[in-house]
Amino acid sequence: MISRREFLRGKFSAPPEPAEAVAQKSRSLAIIGRNCVTYDNEVCYRCGDVCKEDAIRFSPRFAAVAEPEIVAERCTGCGNCVPVCPAKTITLIALQAG
Repeated sequence: MISRREFLRGKFSAPPEPAEAVAQKSRSLAIIGRNCVTYDNEVCYRCGDVCKEDAIRFSPRFAAVAEPEIVAERCTGCGNCVPVCPAKTITLIALQAG
């Protein structure tokens, strides 16, 4: 976040985070299980609505409702999507430090 003074001086964004800090944040990843209500052709966008990183996209399917898909590069593992899932099918998995 930038200060008001920096904003008024023309600095409009915060400096990028170091690669180490980004790597440490990505210690888990959301996974959507096969019992998601969209596979029963029910419309649900709850997980995508709460995802601040836009890590959950909905892929269109022929003659069916859109299916949720996790974009691993964007998922921070925050877990905001887990409690809103009506089928309780979203889980977080730990990633191996590489």
